[in-house]
Amino acid sequence: MEAEVVESKRILECLEEAKSPRRILVRSLLKSRNKLRAKYRELRSECKRWRNQAAAVEKSRTVWRHRALTGEGALRDEQAERAALEAQLQELREQSAAREAELAALRTQPTVPEGAEKRGADPAGRLDPRAGAGD
Repeated sequence: MEAEVVESKRILECLEEAKSPRRILVRSLLKSRNKLRAKYRELRSECKRWRNQAAAVEKSRTVWRHRALTGEGALRDEQAERAALEAQLQELREQSAAREAELAALRTQPTVPEGAEKRGADPAGRLDPRAGAGD
């Protein structure tokens, strides 16, 4: 299986080979040329549209990539800040629990130690020490 080489054959090698009159050939060739130019113009504009679209997509990706990386950095910072705040909150809870335990221990102790006398009471039995000063 060998590939056969086929040479392209031109339709008109020279103008004398044409059987149609020249005025008709000129019109036909001009029409063909104008179609090819229009086709090429359309392809050029489509190619330009695709290049612009590719550039816009690349720009958009760059913007989103930058946003994502910035967001990841901000997220890491916020997570670190949150972890620090949670540690601080845990420490405050532990201090609160210790103070509550201390307060509960103080509440179970009697408020007046034994042998303490009420304020204003006289050991002699008088209620007001100023009352005995005028005796």
